[in-house]
Amino acid sequence: MTFRSTKLAHLLLLLFCLLFPASAEIVELTDATFEHQTQASSGMTTGSWFILFKAERCQHCQKLAPHFEKLATDESIKEAGIVLATVNVPSNRGTTVRFDIRGFPTLIYLHQGRLYRFRGKDRTLEGFKKFVLSPPLDKGQDIRPPPSAWTEILWMFQAMG
Repeated sequence: MTFRSTKLAHLLLLLFCLLFPASAEIVELTDATFEHQTQASSGMTTGSWFILFKAERCQHCQKLAPHFEKLATDESIKEAGIVLATVNVPSNRGTTVRFDIRGFPTLIYLHQGRLYRFRGKDRTLEGFKKFVLSPPLDKGQDIRPPPSAWTEILWMFQAMG
């Protein structure tokens, strides 16, 4: 391949990506990336975040996953600027403790500086859409700041007790 044909191939690939964007992505958050990506504690969030706390071997999580994935491709969710994300509970204990996750699957919605917990029974595409696109039913909770090392140790002990 010549330099010119390689350049043309890259240009065509770029054009294809612009014309046919990939479906919405679901961001994988970790203890190391959570605060940086969401900006949750600053109140200057990078949009609204609907986050699924899950475990790979959890059958309830596996049953819920297809509905969550469909939500990522929904136009009304994209237009509302809602970012979908997951947190793997067993390998991200700091974030799990910070948000007081007691079981999985657990869904939280970070919106306008507040935390809302999904407590609905309708764990389908329509149930999720209604939850994030409708006005909140409660006042939500304050978002805990990211913990210092000492605070994280205290939270771990609180979660055990």
